[in-house]
Amino acid sequence: MPIHSDYCPIALGVEILGDRWTPLVIRELSVGAEGFNDIHRGLPRMSRTLLAQRLRALERHGLISRAPAEAGRPGRYTLTESGQAITPIIWSLGQWAAEWVFDDPDDEDCDGLSLVWRLHQIAVADRLPFERTLVHMILTGPGAAEAWLDVEAPVMTVCRDDPRQDTHLRVTANARQMHRWLLGRVPFRALSDTGDVEVHGPAPLARAFPTWFNTTTFAPGLQRADRRRTEAASA
Repeated sequence: MPIHSDYCPIALGVEILGDRWTPLVIRELSVGAEGFNDIHRGLPRMSRTLLAQRLRALERHGLISRAPAEAGRPGRYTLTESGQAITPIIWSLGQWAAEWVFDDPDDEDCDGLSLVWRLHQIAVADRLPFERTLVHMILTGPGAAEAWLDVEAPVMTVCRDDPRQDTHLRVTANARQMHRWLLGRVPFRALSDTGDVEVHGPAPLARAFPTWFNTTTFAPGLQRADRRRTEAASA
């Protein structure tokens, strides 16, 4: 049986969620991941063994349910009512961190493949092109990587291997700066002006590319933190 630090709901909540990975597993489920492999792609630094353990624990605590695998298909994990109820708390934790303790990425934080995976997670379905569009992503600097976004509204998927088809757009960008844009710390236009990102392809598609993604989730908190640092420096 669990041994709580004291008889308090907070103590039990921390016991269930108070490790490095469990809230992140819930984060992945909350943005649409369902299969084991998709959850792991969002958490590439987590071992598959540990992920399996955390999924079993969440199922045991009633935060997720697992649909049995059909023939030739993986099982699917979904948040239960209890899991959905705790999701806003986890995102609120991110909002707090964005405003009070978050900073620009270090070299070890930069991961180009994870960045491309995040892009597909924050894609806005009704902003995507209706005709199939293949985007070649080339990320440079720390965390350099190469991948492709296969887009056809309302779906965007990620390909790690060359699809051997003509691409419609080629985006070459510094991975560190793209992480900053993805979190809403810097506008896409600013990266274009400094040469940290270049988009090659038909002008209408190139202009539309940054509008396909919602980069506003943590932007208000990050901007408030930036303003406080600026005010403190000028005081």
